[in-house]
Amino acid sequence: MCRLVKCALLVAGLVLTPFVQVQCLAVQDVTVPVDPGKFGMAQLTYHGPIPSGREAVLIILHILLKAKRQTDGSYLVRTVAYAERPALQEGQDFAPVPSKLDITLQHEGQNGIWQPLQLSNLGVLQHQGPFVHEANVPEALAAEEFRLRVLDWPIYYTVRLPDIANLNPSGPVLNDHGPFRNAIAIGDIHITNVTLAAQVLATHMAHHFALGFDLYLLYARGAELMKALEANMVTAAFFANGMLQFVSLDALQIPLYDDGSSYEEMIKHRHDRSSSAYDSIKLIAYNHAALALWGERFRLAVLDIDEMWSSQDAFTTVNSWFDRCFPGSDVIRASRVNIICDVCLQSDVSELHYFQQNWQAADPSKVLRSFRRVTGFNKDPKSVFDPAKIGQVWLHAPFVLSGSVSTDVLIANAATDLALECAFVVHLRDLFGKRTQDASIMSDKHHQLVHS
Repeated sequence: MCRLVKCALLVAGLVLTPFVQVQCLAVQDVTVPVDPGKFGMAQLTYHGPIPSGREAVLIILHILLKAKRQTDGSYLVRTVAYAERPALQEGQDFAPVPSKLDITLQHEGQNGIWQPLQLSNLGVLQHQGPFVHEANVPEALAAEEFRLRVLDWPIYYTVRLPDIANLNPSGPVLNDHGPFRNAIAIGDIHITNVTLAAQVLATHMAHHFALGFDLYLLYARGAELMKALEANMVTAAFFANGMLQFVSLDALQIPLYDDGSSYEEMIKHRHDRSSSAYDSIKLIAYNHAALALWGERFRLAVLDIDEMWSSQDAFTTVNSWFDRCFPGSDVIRASRVNIICDVCLQSDVSELHYFQQNWQAADPSKVLRSFRRVTGFNKDPKSVFDPAKIGQVWLHAPFVLSGSVSTDVLIANAATDLALECAFVVHLRDLFGKRTQDASIMSDKHHQLVHS
């Protein structure tokens, strides 16, 4: 049987009580917590100290682990790690993390000494994490039992890579050939009216499915939103055919305090990347989604609920952006067009209220036809990418690995440049905010969310 052994460690005056999983006597007894999103990952939790000034601070580190077998018998292993902290000091809104996070797979050598196989960090855009690591395990070692270790903490899980790979609903083999499917991850919906939230999501999904996206991963909390999605006939149908997957933020053990002091404060200070722009909920959601689709021949786009991809008439699907516009690209990063509801300018009705009043289950995209007035452009991009070609995913774009091809699509300034633009992202600027009379409102027939 596998046993959990409780041990105590005294560090800098703090008594830490991590759990150590000892090596099992039989392979079939190895049990690893399975990720609640059911995407073929193990979810492992570690406890340990990191330096913080002159003290050692206790953190809780969650590691999502996925493995895929390659055609030569070797295994690719990829992890996503993110930290939480049992108690925050005043003024903190996210958990401290190690400045360098070492993750090691240890296997027992012929002489009985455990040998390390280091996982490589795949690149960091945000130093608070999450962190993405990867290792290639040779076929000669793949069938062995490994200890998964973090830093020098006296805690490990015993894992077998074939068992982890077999957790994948699509099968254990790495899928790196053939046509791509396309997915979108939404990292939480900040709409308190859950019925309205379901309507907005239904419209978002209907619009993107028409562009050739196949799957939505929605990250959110609470049962009330889930009930509203099941009650909405559009989203209920998407649930039924597997096109919408709900991932519980609570099940991923993302603490509420890591959301910052409030959503309003986060928006207020969004320009400050060192503080509130660190939106841990979205970052964990986006990196979870990238790991879920890694090895599955999917591309992934990460968006807010008030952001939508669009395209020029000649290039109407996401696959055509990659195949015809930017062949050979692994990542497309596109600028954003700010658009408001032109009908709403004639009344005092908020855009969200207008949306609710005019939403139709029979045609959930129809309401978007009223969002046509361009107010300007934003060069801060959003992206769609192959998860196998990137490391850490940040709020707007991923870390592009060496050897991968990334294309930046800027908003065309002249009609002659439109043929090169192909795709862009529309931001419904005032959907969740107070409507402003913007002097920069312009006529732009080329950058529309819905083409007539």
